[in-house]
Amino acid sequence: MKVDTTYNKGVSQVNEDAFLVADPVFGVFDGVSGLEPYKNEQGQTGASIASSLARDVFSGSAKSLMETAVEANDAIGNAMRKNGIDAARKTAQWATTASVVKIHDGTFDWLKIGDSFIMTILLDGSFQLIGNNYDYDLEIMILWQELAQKQTENIRDVLNDHMLKARSGVENFGDLNGEKGIEKFLEQGTATLDDVAHIILFTDGLRIPKKDPRQPDDFKMFVDLFLEGGLQKVRDFVRNQEISDPKCWAYPRFKQHDDITAVALSF
Repeated sequence: MKVDTTYNKGVSQVNEDAFLVADPVFGVFDGVSGLEPYKNEQGQTGASIASSLARDVFSGSAKSLMETAVEANDAIGNAMRKNGIDAARKTAQWATTASVVKIHDGTFDWLKIGDSFIMTILLDGSFQLIGNNYDYDLEIMILWQELAQKQTENIRDVLNDHMLKARSGVENFGDLNGEKGIEKFLEQGTATLDDVAHIILFTDGLRIPKKDPRQPDDFKMFVDLFLEGGLQKVRDFVRNQEISDPKCWAYPRFKQHDDITAVALSF
C-alpha cells in the first residue's frame, strides 16, 4: 500500500485541519471555526485544537472507531471546559469533522462525521463516496450567490447574522464538539477492498469550486485529476480556480482559500 498526503494552509494564520497516518488507521480532521474567536498562547485556534485533539486520540487508540470517536468528542469537551469556553453556545464551540478508516486484510472499517469525505476509486476508474455528505451550508451559499451576482463587497460580513442563526439552529448535522449524544451523528461501516484501487480521505477544502451551490459537486473531475496526477494535481486545480476569484463571486464560498488536507491510500 502506498500512502500520499497533502496539507495546505488556507487564508488563516494556521492550518486548522489535521491528518493521521498511523497504519492501519488513517484520517483527516477539519477544525470548525467558532464564530466567537479564540486563540491560546501558542497561537492555536479552537478549531485547530479540536482537530489536533481528535487526531491524537485516534492515533493512540486500540478501540473501535466508534468508541474512539466518542473519546475524541469527550476530549474536546474537556478541553473547552478547562479553557473556560461555554460549550452550550454553538457559536463558541470548538469542533472538528472526521473521516477515518482502519485497514484490515481484505476489508476496511470507516467512520465519518461532518463534511469531510471518504472516497473509493475502483480499478475500472469508477468511484463512490461513502456515508452521508449533507451540505449544511447550502442555504447560506444560495444567499451568497445572490449577493455575488450583485458584486456585493465583503459578503461574509453581510451574512454574519445569517451564519450565527444557522450555526445556532443546526439539529440534523453534527461535528465532534464535546456535546453528549454525538453518537447519533456518527456514521460507520465496514467495506470490502475487492477491486479498490484507492481510498481518499479529504477535507472540504479540496472540493472542486462550483459556480452554482445548488448543483452537485463535480467529483468526476476530482477523480480524473487524481488519476492523472495524484493529490497534488487536484490541489493545484482547486487553488488555481480560487486564485481566479479573489472576492468569491464566481464560486460562492466562505473564504478565498480554505485549508486543504487529504490522505490517499493506493493498493
